[in-house]
Amino acid sequence: MNKNLSGATVFGNYEDKYNTKNPISKALMAGFLRAFKKNIRAAGASGEVQSICEVGCGEGELLKILHAQYPNAALFASDISEGEVAKAQKNCAAQVHYSVQNAEDLSQYADNSFDLVVCCEVLEHLPNPQQGLSELMRIGKSYVLVSTPHEPIWRILNTLRGKYLQAFGNTPGHLNHWTVFQFSKFLQANPRVSVARRGYPFPWQMALIKKIS
Repeated sequence: MNKNLSGATVFGNYEDKYNTKNPISKALMAGFLRAFKKNIRAAGASGEVQSICEVGCGEGELLKILHAQYPNAALFASDISEGEVAKAQKNCAAQVHYSVQNAEDLSQYADNSFDLVVCCEVLEHLPNPQQGLSELMRIGKSYVLVSTPHEPIWRILNTLRGKYLQAFGNTPGHLNHWTVFQFSKFLQANPRVSVARRGYPFPWQMALIKKIS
């Protein structure tokens, strides 16, 4: 979810980063997706990961990768926007159980429901990111994969390409801005979090979390 410069709410990616034609943006996204695939593989083999939930699924691009890696796993996905869920249903041919939910309140999911929970490029949008993280840890029973922009690099890059100058390079809708140190501190504030892997696919940061019961 984003807000544009007029203050109106905009759901989904502010820019279509997965299908960009810009060669530099394509190279950056390729790096992000390589890191994403490495991290989900580290969560377990196909037979070990039997249930997956993506929180903030957007248009469903990552769902397609998750299905390819774990074709026999039960797939669940949620997004705050009904429109984004509808896009994901058209975009992802896999059998997915969709719901419209806010990442800060995933009450439609029971505790310890999923072997792997994925939440990429969502936490920076939340008014209460600690509540969002707590919900991810609650519904997960083994691993949680999260990613967020690497600040201040993200805003610097936006400024260099002439984007969002009035907001000092801040992408509309980004409420939280974490350096590597700050993001690590944010994760460690949750007592259920044990970071198993870290990745820094420029200009993002990614963490695979092992849940502490």
